[in-house]
Amino acid sequence: MKFNSALFFALSFALFSAPHVPGQLVDGPTSATLAVQADELDSRGNLVTARGNVRLQKGSQSLRADVITYNVVTEQAHARGNVVFVNDGQVWEGEELRYNFITGTGDFPDLTLTYDPFRIKADKAERVNPIQSRMEGVTLTTCDDLENPEFMIKASALDVYEETLFALRHPVFYLRGIPFFYLPRLVLDQERQATNIDFLPGYSNRDGLFALTGYNRYPHPGYRTKTHLDLRSERGVAVGQDFFWYNPETNQTTTSVRGYYANDQAPYRNDNEEERFRARGVEIDENRYRLNFFHRTDFTPTDNLRVKAALLSDPRIVQDFFEDEFRLEPVPENRATYSAIGDGWTANVELGKQINSDDFGGVNRMPEAVFSIPRRQLFDELELLYESETRAGYLERSFSKFERDEQNREEYSSARFHTRQMVFYPTRQFGWLHVVPRAGFGYTYYGETRDQETQITTESVVDEDTGVISTLFQTNTVDTAGSAEGRFLPEVGLETSFKAFSIWHNEPTRMGRGLRHVAEPFANYTIVPESDLTPDRTLQFDSIDRQGEQHNVRFGIRNKFQTKRMLPGGRHRIHDLANISVSTVYDLRDDVDRNLGNILLDTELRLVDWMRVRFDTQYNPDESEIETFNTELRVEHPENKSSLALNQRYRTDSNHTVQLSYDLNPRGRIGLEGYSRFELEEEGLEDQSLLLRYETDCVGYGLGVRWIAGDRNDNGADGEDEYRVWVQFWLTAFPRAIVDLGGR
Repeated sequence: MKFNSALFFALSFALFSAPHVPGQLVDGPTSATLAVQADELDSRGNLVTARGNVRLQKGSQSLRADVITYNVVTEQAHARGNVVFVNDGQVWEGEELRYNFITGTGDFPDLTLTYDPFRIKADKAERVNPIQSRMEGVTLTTCDDLENPEFMIKASALDVYEETLFALRHPVFYLRGIPFFYLPRLVLDQERQATNIDFLPGYSNRDGLFALTGYNRYPHPGYRTKTHLDLRSERGVAVGQDFFWYNPETNQTTTSVRGYYANDQAPYRNDNEEERFRARGVEIDENRYRLNFFHRTDFTPTDNLRVKAALLSDPRIVQDFFEDEFRLEPVPENRATYSAIGDGWTANVELGKQINSDDFGGVNRMPEAVFSIPRRQLFDELELLYESETRAGYLERSFSKFERDEQNREEYSSARFHTRQMVFYPTRQFGWLHVVPRAGFGYTYYGETRDQETQITTESVVDEDTGVISTLFQTNTVDTAGSAEGRFLPEVGLETSFKAFSIWHNEPTRMGRGLRHVAEPFANYTIVPESDLTPDRTLQFDSIDRQGEQHNVRFGIRNKFQTKRMLPGGRHRIHDLANISVSTVYDLRDDVDRNLGNILLDTELRLVDWMRVRFDTQYNPDESEIETFNTELRVEHPENKSSLALNQRYRTDSNHTVQLSYDLNPRGRIGLEGYSRFELEEEGLEDQSLLLRYETDCVGYGLGVRWIAGDRNDNGADGEDEYRVWVQFWLTAFPRAIVDLGGR
């Protein structure tokens, strides 16, 4: 390349000293020096013509072309041939452009440009002002192949604001050249975190053909909306509207209101299910709805407010239309909680009431306040520890309409005050034995209690043959309302433990260097005398109301198997390969049915970083049987992040279920996600879903199937099995795609 240094310096000086044009918008780079590189330079008055590998550089803007004509006074440039214009990292390409470096405006006929990750081709474009560009005849894609992309959006016009906000007019979506979706207007915000369009088409033997659609809008920072339109050929139309408010700068406040309405033409799977539901008091109308409200405010790092409420038309709507939410919260919560954390204390006030009272029962706190002091030292000179919890409130126990009408359950309520005050004195005996005596009390006051009254009814029967009259007496014990009473439960106890260890070896292995066994036997003795107010006379709301006489000792042993794992810099850390705990309780009272309680085994294994295993079990020595056995296993590949999770739950005479979920090769072109749930005793496979993924350089495709077993009763399945098939795709350029069929 030839370079004329004299002309370069002369041109740079002339441009740097050129006056600004009055009344025109001035972009940031106008005060910067213009650098020019070219094979040839020709200057005639205020016009400079550069030919051959021309490059103009001014601040964050650069312009390259075969030929550029430039006015040193007005800073108007006309570029022709292989034009590439870069502005703050955004790349514009075409055969010709006119651009003014002072006003930041220009005219770009027939160009391609890059706004990472978007690539855009337009018939005509102009730079309206430094923050806005307008284009016509637009094709937008995230694919490398701009001429024949797998996915693209065609629009009549496009406005780009501040290089991040894209407003398209009359966009049409194409996949492999086939149009499949249209909107009057679409706004894409590169700073968003959710998709603009969610669309899931598929087929279900219960819903028929379905298309679930959600459209997200971002009117301004801190505000988002989502509009739902769900079509199901066998069940009808459903609509929904969600509103989200948040503080985009501090993220200290979040509020959401979500509404959903479905005109459900088939609320029951079949007549048999309808009959069973009605027998249980579950009435489902065709007009079904759900309204959710959530609010969070973090006033300070230690003070926050949480509000959560849900209004449902029937108890099955969440399970029918929002299955993932139902798994996490089968019974809707309605509560407001204010929490605060201070220097050595915590406090919260909770107001909770089940507003879906005909469908769900529960405990209403109207309200209840809790103040706690975690275990802490009282005096500097004396190692005396203090622990406290105090709560007060008005509680209600509500029952569903079915429980009230068919099971004759009566609701009750009471004011309640409860406090527990404990003092601990930790000591060490013989240099190795930890002995911690404790003393304290619990006191609970009830505004109303429960009494039992014996009622005797008589019935006279006349023998028709003999004329003898017989009188029958029937005795019934019924609960009646009692007076206000308090329960005082003094408590003393002693906890003791010690640690012993042995080093098995100090050699390097695949799991670390060395192996050490740490054993910690422990025992905890407790005595609480019986109170006049026994649990059978208290209104039952939670575990506090079941407290009463105790005289027992809990004992067991905790085991740890440890090794050393090396860290960068030659340092190391202690790693627990296994934690194994065995414990039980022995009741020292003479009048109990069982003295020795269940034997509890709790084990956690971390032999390698990519696998975690935990299981716990309860063994009943009197019945010689396992009452519960639960297992959790998670495996994750350290490189491609493939994972497998297994959860097993067993309870005698109840259920034995296994849940398996896996995500194979999530970072590769081909991947597989799946979920299965088995009932091992009788029902067998209950739920099975699979999603096969395939990704190209531009688009990801998914094919999903799901099978759900019909509802069961004591005689087996009596509901029709349900299956679904759906497709989805997403753009690999986004963590969540513009078009996301089914969500990822």
